[in-house]
Amino acid sequence: MFSSVYFVLASSLCAADALPAYARLGAEGRLGEACATLASRAEREDETADPIVLQAYADIQLALGRLIEAEEGYRKAQRAIRQSRDALRIASCRNAGWLAFFQDRFSTAVACFNRVLEEPEASAAQRFESRLGKSLVLLHLGCLGAVGQQLEMLAQTAEQAGAGGFADLAASLRYDARIQHELREAEPLRDHIYWRSAAQGVLPDTFGAIASAPSSASMPLLAQRLEYLAHLQRFAFGAKGHCERLDPHLKWAAASGLAEYHRSLCLEVSVAAVAAQAPHTAETMLGHCRVGNGVAHQHKRWYLEYLYCLSKVRQQQGRGHESTELYGRYALASISHVRADSILMPAVTAEAASPAGAQPRADDVSARLPAKYRRAYRYLMEHLDQRDLSVRELAAQIGVTERALQAAFKTHLGLSPSELIRQRRMERIREELTREDGGATGVLDAAHKWGIQHRSTLINSYRKVFQEAPSETLAR
Repeated sequence: MFSSVYFVLASSLCAADALPAYARLGAEGRLGEACATLASRAEREDETADPIVLQAYADIQLALGRLIEAEEGYRKAQRAIRQSRDALRIASCRNAGWLAFFQDRFSTAVACFNRVLEEPEASAAQRFESRLGKSLVLLHLGCLGAVGQQLEMLAQTAEQAGAGGFADLAASLRYDARIQHELREAEPLRDHIYWRSAAQGVLPDTFGAIASAPSSASMPLLAQRLEYLAHLQRFAFGAKGHCERLDPHLKWAAASGLAEYHRSLCLEVSVAAVAAQAPHTAETMLGHCRVGNGVAHQHKRWYLEYLYCLSKVRQQQGRGHESTELYGRYALASISHVRADSILMPAVTAEAASPAGAQPRADDVSARLPAKYRRAYRYLMEHLDQRDLSVRELAAQIGVTERALQAAFKTHLGLSPSELIRQRRMERIREELTREDGGATGVLDAAHKWGIQHRSTLINSYRKVFQEAPSETLAR
C-alpha cells in the first residue's frame, strides 16, 4: 500500500527531537540503516529501555511487513512507559491503530485513531499521526467525499504541530490523493466501477489545486515520491517518455524491502499504463506483483485493481474473451467489496464530519487487549447496564485475580477496569442524549438505564469524559 511511505515519514517526524539519527535516515529513505541504528537499543531487556526507541523500531518493522515483530515491539514500548497512564493510553491507541491499519482492519484502526484525538493530553504530533491514519483509511476505501474534509483537518493539525515537515507531509498527501483520483478518472478507465462509484459527487476542488507538487526539501524520500507521482501523471496522459523515469522509485522500494509498497507502485504504474494505452508496460508491471495461484490474496483490496488492469490489458491486446472473463471476476469482487464497505463506511466516515469528541462506532479496546482479557471486556460490555457490575465479577469470569485484571487493563489500555466501566457508561449515556430519532431521554433516566444512580457521580464522570455537563449535551 502506498501508505507505507507516509507512515515512515510521520514516525520519523514525531521522533525527530528524541532520535535525530533515526529521523534523518527515515526521511532519506534509508530504512535498513534506520532499523540497524535502533536495533541494539531496542533489544535491551533492562529498565533502561526507552519507549520512544522501542516504538520507532516497531514502526520500521511494521512498514517492512513484519507484523509479529512489530506487535511484540509495541508491547515492549508500552511496558517501558512509566511516566503517566495518559501517555500509556495514547501509545496503546496509536499502536493498535497502525497495526489494525496494516492488516486492513480499517474500522478498528479509525476507532483507535479517534481515541487518540479525544485525548486531551495527546500532543499535536500525535494528533497529526492519527489524522494521517484516518486520511489514509478513507483513501484506501475510496471515500473520496469524506477525504477532502479530513485532509483539511490534517493540514490544520500540521500547523499546530509546528515546524519539521508536518505541513509538507499533509500537502503531499493531498497532492497524492489528487493524482490517484485523476488517474482513475481517465477515459480508458471509465468502466472501473469500484472507483467510479466512490467518485460520484466528488467536487473538482476536493483535493485542491494541482499546479505543482508541494515542497519537501527536508525529506528526500517524500521528494522522491512526489517526483515519481509527477512522472506517473505525465505518462498516464500521453508523455510516454516519462515511463522510464518511474524506475528509480520502484527499484528503491524493492531494495528497501517494502514489498507491499512495491506492489502498490506496480499497480499504480499499471493503472497509468492502461490510461496511456500501453498494454505491454501494464502487463510487465502486473507481472511484478507476484500473484500466485493461492486464494489468500483474492480478498485483498489491491487484487481488485490487479484484476481490472489485467482485463484492460487483454482488451487492449485484442484478446476479448480473456478480457471479458477477467472483467467478470473483477465485477463480482467489486460487488463483494462494496457490500463489505457499506458496513464499514458509517464507522469510518462518522467522525470525518464531527468534532473530536464524537464516539467512534467501532470498538478499539478489544484490539488493544490480549485474547484472554478480551473475554472480560466482552462480559463488561454485555453487563454494562447492571449497577453492581464489579472488577471482582469480571476477574471471576476469566479465572484470574482482581490484581491480575487490574494490571492487564492498566498495562494495555492505560485505564483500570473501573475507569473503563465508567467511561463506557458515560458514552452510552451520551448516545441516549444525542439520539437523532427524536427519542432523546432525560438525563437521570439515561443515567439509571446505564447503572448510574447518583446525580453527582453522573455529572462529575460525564464532565471528566466530555468536558461538559449532561444538560449541556441535551440542550444542543
